Amino acid sequence: MSFRTWASRLKGEVILPGDAAYDKERRLWNLDIDRRPAAIVRCADETDVVRAVDFGRARGLVVGVRSGGHGQAGHAMCDGGLVIDLGQLNHVEVDPQARVAHVGGGTRVGTMLAATGAVGMATPSGGCPDVGIGGLTLGGGESFLMARYGAACDNVLSARVVGADGRTVTASADQHADLYWAIRGGGGNFGIVTAFAFKLHPVDRVLSGRLRFPVSRTRDVIRRYRDLMASAPDELQTSGGIVWSERESALSIAVCHCGSIAAGRRLVERWRTGLRPESDDVTWKPYSADANLPPIASGGTGAFLSELSDGVIDALADYFSAAPPGCTATWTDYHGAVTRVASDAMAFPLRDEGYDVFVQASWKALEGRKAALAWLTGLHGVLRPWERGVYVNNIGDEPAERTSEAYGANFERLVAIKAIYDPDNFFHRNHNIPPRSR
Repeated sequence: MSFRTWASRLKGEVILPGDAAYDKERRLWNLDIDRRPAAIVRCADETDVVRAVDFGRARGLVVGVRSGGHGQAGHAMCDGGLVIDLGQLNHVEVDPQARVAHVGGGTRVGTMLAATGAVGMATPSGGCPDVGIGGLTLGGGESFLMARYGAACDNVLSARVVGADGRTVTASADQHADLYWAIRGGGGNFGIVTAFAFKLHPVDRVLSGRLRFPVSRTRDVIRRYRDLMASAPDELQTSGGIVWSERESALSIAVCHCGSIAAGRRLVERWRTGLRPESDDVTWKPYSADANLPPIASGGTGAFLSELSDGVIDALADYFSAAPPGCTATWTDYHGAVTRVASDAMAFPLRDEGYDVFVQASWKALEGRKAALAWLTGLHGVLRPWERGVYVNNIGDEPAERTSEAYGANFERLVAIKAIYDPDNFFHRNHNIPPRSR
């Protein structure tokens, strides 16, 4: 059966090489990745997803799955295979009484937060509106709400999963509990999630924004920040690092306080006094995803650190001052609710207090690629002695052992569950967990 014949049986659209939309549809957020699939199927519903899985399996095709297409390694796109695009599965249904949001597997973060925010609620999710909620959540899902309400995966009540055999199941605490354990952090290794049910929390306005400093003050600012974090409440989530404007770099500390107005104001004033920012835009605003990240050619990797030791701070300061244009290194702090979940409660294992660092090198012209990647490799190499794990969603195109590092003691259980739900490793376009029998 040809792709064209098969396409006529779907509600969605199949895009082939030579079609007007092909080059646009195969583009990912990371412009360094240029792959040419044999077909891209834009699924209109769960039935289309099942048919795509069946077709790919029957034809022996490599299959990539795209939710938002923001993955650093670009696993969503494949050469010569079939890409299952979930972008049209973008529905959000909010039940404010039950405090549950039913969300399609291809929904973007911004779309979900707009729907939940309309009723004064939210669930932990990312800060970039264009990121797919599927990939974010399946890898764990860091958030500006996670100190108070946990990671995105901590708030998954259930999920609809299309398996490698084309069978659709609901994974929850009561149904397919092993699969439910695995998909909350285990990535796309176990099937395609077509819909999530998320727990919602009362979140309306938050006190958030960025405090900015010259890069020359990196050592002083991060040491002061480290001291302030020792008493950070659950209501406060922070991130920080080097960021770029069009012409220069700056050190930035982002804050998000989701507690009372009075407590938030007192805390931020104390931070302003302690850190002495050059400028800031911290203000009360509706909780939303506003960190727009335009497509760019890049490479990246991560390192989870248990503390910001003086050695770490010195390394960051040295590399921040020497960063090529467009290169960044940012951290997300781990404290509060996200650290009060057992590391083996689900696949996502990062439960210690600490700082998750993401090092990213980007370039606008090809001649800048070598220097940018050398900077990335150098900084990550310097941080490695302090590394105590890695967030799977931060791993780029790296050796397979980095995936086992991401899961630590949970890896072997994931391998056993993979052998049950995908024994032939059909879903291998990911940070792969290879199946082995128990």
